[in-house]
Amino acid sequence: MIQPSGSKLWRWKFRLNGKENLFAVGSYPEVGLADARAARDAARDLAKQGINPSQHRKDERQRNIDAAAARKHAEALALEISFAKVSAAYLAEVKASYTLGSYRAKESRIRKYLAPKLDDLPITEISAKEIRPILEACKAYGAWAGIHVKGDLSAIFQHAVVRGLVDSNPIPGLRGLLKIPSSQSKAVLTADQIRAFYRALRAYRGYPETALCLRLIAFTACRPGEAADAEWSEFDTEGKLWRRPAAKMKARRDHVSPLSEPVLKLLEELRPITGAGRYLFPHRSGEGFTTPNRLTYAMRDMNLGERTTPHCWRTTFSTWANEQGFRPDAIERQLAHVESNRVRATYNKALLLNERREIMQAWADHLAALAHAGSTSDAAN
Repeated sequence: MIQPSGSKLWRWKFRLNGKENLFAVGSYPEVGLADARAARDAARDLAKQGINPSQHRKDERQRNIDAAAARKHAEALALEISFAKVSAAYLAEVKASYTLGSYRAKESRIRKYLAPKLDDLPITEISAKEIRPILEACKAYGAWAGIHVKGDLSAIFQHAVVRGLVDSNPIPGLRGLLKIPSSQSKAVLTADQIRAFYRALRAYRGYPETALCLRLIAFTACRPGEAADAEWSEFDTEGKLWRRPAAKMKARRDHVSPLSEPVLKLLEELRPITGAGRYLFPHRSGEGFTTPNRLTYAMRDMNLGERTTPHCWRTTFSTWANEQGFRPDAIERQLAHVESNRVRATYNKALLLNERREIMQAWADHLAALAHAGSTSDAAN
């Protein structure tokens, strides 16, 4: 077919259901004679089957458009439900529910153990098959590493289930893969170990703030994480109080701790070193605060005995205070323990500060006596 404009078009005239139709093959010379005949033959085969080749071509084009759109949608969807996206959304949601230290530990586990293997996968494609070797590999980092990572994974999947991103949580299906290690109570430091602790501190050649942090934990019986992220703004040296906000406490309630005289002197010693910053014990990188692991390693290097960690000071203080006959309510309040009896907890709002001041000063005197005995023993030797 030659148009008045001079353009040349291939057309095939055919009849379908008693009606004449015209099938556009293409334009010449873009479509040569051989290709035009091949297209005509394919169209003829369709017409013999009762299929209009023109409509068939339109339908085929629409199917290709729909398929391309579906692929594009699937790619966008996969990007939105990648493990990286879902885990980031989960962390953002739960951040306010954890203390800063606990949140950072959770974030660090996800980044270290899970992100390298799972980040690029859509969460819908992650099954027990992909998860099992990851949890098995965690065993190399300690008995509890895999347990904690498994808990993180379960929480992430539950987050996805609630939002309709996946149909089910595969973690319960891995029950029995990891064995929870038998619980061991924290060791109570003996008098000899406490004397050895102070001898080790006198010989310590590491960062001075690390030694001061261990001393603060010993004097206050606080959790190592509470000392690690302590801020200067929390300390009222005139009122002799350490005020920690609920957001930074394990029990999620404000905690006020009286400061003994040795702690006040410790703060005076520390202030020229870190007093210009936010944290008492900043991280060596200059960002954030030190990690409890640094304190654990420092105390482990003192060779005080098996299972001795900074957390042992809490057990040691509690044992000593109860043996001295101090009131259990005051001891538990000092340790920031939550009252298990809900009714009792509702009514027992007293801070018992006067009693606790007496306890903490007596505890400081006890430690000072042991420290002095250790130094005297060294001199005698």
